[in-house]
Amino acid sequence: MKKTLLSLCLFLTGCIYSQTLPELKFHQAQNFLSNSSVKSDSKLLYDKVTQLKKRKALNKYVGAGYSFVIFTDGTMNSAYPILDTRTGSFLSGVNVYFGFAIASAVTLEIEPSILFTNNTRLLTFTLNPPVTIGNGTYQYASTGSMSMLAFPIALNARFFPFFKQNNFVRLFFVGGGAGMIWVREENNNYYSNQSGGIYYDGPLVDETTNQWAPLFRTMIGFTGTGGQFGFGGEVRYNIIPLKSTNQPFATRFAKNFNSVDLTIRFYFSL
Repeated sequence: MKKTLLSLCLFLTGCIYSQTLPELKFHQAQNFLSNSSVKSDSKLLYDKVTQLKKRKALNKYVGAGYSFVIFTDGTMNSAYPILDTRTGSFLSGVNVYFGFAIASAVTLEIEPSILFTNNTRLLTFTLNPPVTIGNGTYQYASTGSMSMLAFPIALNARFFPFFKQNNFVRLFFVGGGAGMIWVREENNNYYSNQSGGIYYDGPLVDETTNQWAPLFRTMIGFTGTGGQFGFGGEVRYNIIPLKSTNQPFATRFAKNFNSVDLTIRFYFSL
């Protein structure tokens, strides 16, 4: 009798287990799917927020550069050559800049610069019409000393066409800029009626001139190393028209202030 009851209990337990086990497994599968869905939704939401942050993030940087300046106009180049062989000094400019990335392949930056030089080169200007100083009228003016100071400021844009590459070529860029420049020149001029040198038949006058001019530029080069500190190099061509007058200054007789700049840049990523 006991064996019969025990067998009956085991049978009933087995029947109940066989009926409830699939249901339990089904509920477990539902919970698993539900948890997986929550995890998937959470991951999707996280990815969207992360992408949004990436799109809004700006890669800011500051830095400085040094440029060797080569004027392309003959008058400017004669007055201020890139290398003064008498003194061994270079015509150069100092640049500072602040920039930021507006996209993965595009950066914008503000760049103020300073360009200054002085020398004692002899440059003779033919004055047309002749200039009257005091009681005399003079056809020529020759420089005893010359100095020039310029403050360009420009907004530059750079495009990195190979930014998706994983090698050095991704640092290559092309770009351009626009802005304004203030140019001041100071000369010690000898006035004369004879060309070809300095003759003391006229007065010696210290004179200055200054002007504002628009600035446009194109450039090509490479920049950055991807870290907190970086460096780069570029070649620029600046287009700067000048206002001509009859004053004996290189910046007044030259047609333009155009130049080719060979620039070395260093930056610090913020």
